[in-house]
Amino acid sequence: MRLLFLFESLLVAATSVAQTQKASDVADFVSIDTPVFVLNHVRVIDGTGAPAKEDQAIVVANGEIESIGPAASVQIPQGAQRMERSGYTVIPGLVGMHDHLYYTNSYGVQVVDGKTGEPGAFLAEIPYTAPRLYLAAGVTTIRTTGSVEPYADLKVKSRIDANLMPGPSIDATAPYLEGAPTRFAQMHELTGPDDAKRMVDYWAAEGMTSYKAYTNITRDELGVAIQWAHAHKLKVTGHLCSVTWPEAVALEIDDLEHGPVFTDTEFVADKQPDVCPAGGGSSSWAKQDVNGAQVQEMIRNLVSHHVAVTSTLPVYEAGAPGRPALEPRTLEAMSAESAQSYLTARARLPLDSPRTALLRKEMDFEMAFVKAGGLAAGRA
Repeated sequence: MRLLFLFESLLVAATSVAQTQKASDVADFVSIDTPVFVLNHVRVIDGTGAPAKEDQAIVVANGEIESIGPAASVQIPQGAQRMERSGYTVIPGLVGMHDHLYYTNSYGVQVVDGKTGEPGAFLAEIPYTAPRLYLAAGVTTIRTTGSVEPYADLKVKSRIDANLMPGPSIDATAPYLEGAPTRFAQMHELTGPDDAKRMVDYWAAEGMTSYKAYTNITRDELGVAIQWAHAHKLKVTGHLCSVTWPEAVALEIDDLEHGPVFTDTEFVADKQPDVCPAGGGSSSWAKQDVNGAQVQEMIRNLVSHHVAVTSTLPVYEAGAPGRPALEPRTLEAMSAESAQSYLTARARLPLDSPRTALLRKEMDFEMAFVKAGGLAAGRA
């Protein structure tokens, strides 16, 4: 199925840039510079859950969708550029709720004998390619969900907003709210609740629009961060370990990343307060029944407190042996360094890795959560 991604912001940008900024980086990506055009004979999926509509015509005028209707009866403005797109499906632009402007697997080649040397793992920022790749995949809005190069992220956002570079609209998340010890060289280690408040206030003033707590934050630090973020009318999500999911819910966190099978530690035997157990919580979740009383109580707790869960199943599929299947076109699209780190990470996975079963359990949890009325956000 051939797809077209239609969304207002890009159409506005395309019209504006084509008319006034031909020399900008965006101009090369603008294929339509007429103020009025029609996508004719397309299949339309509107994203509401309604059935797809066949043989439709979409009229776009001055950057906005003017009308959608059967191709045989839609009123087409005089002088409009007709684009015959039979066989194409038009859908709204995708919204990515867990995206980064860095390449996660870039630290794969830094690990030697299971350890990373000083000063810690370093993640490669990709401010040029990431926005283009997201847009090429139809992702028209992203939440960066944790920053390692915050000023680069803000610069990318501002350049896109100004129509000076192509990319999705960006909800820029502040640098990670992380405690000690962190394994990442680019992450600040919080020294206590006052430091957490300082970070929230500072990055709100700098223009960040959300926050992400990380694996070694303490309950006191997280509680203050949530309190002050909410005072700024901003939200906090978390990729947790030291703080369990029930503890974070009690502190009024807004969202939890990745799903509990890989990040919740409440079922770890002898779990110490504010300490991320060695190995995380996955092994304890391997013993849990999604339909059992404990997990069902967790789901009720999340739903009753309106805490969203961001699904990142593609991330964990990539951590299961042999998944996804290697495609030559994928490797051909990568830089030599990216391909090396990606293949290195895949090669380290044992064939009998428990992550295959854990991935299945995470999928089952997310299905049960949504069926119970939970709010699930997706990763692009």
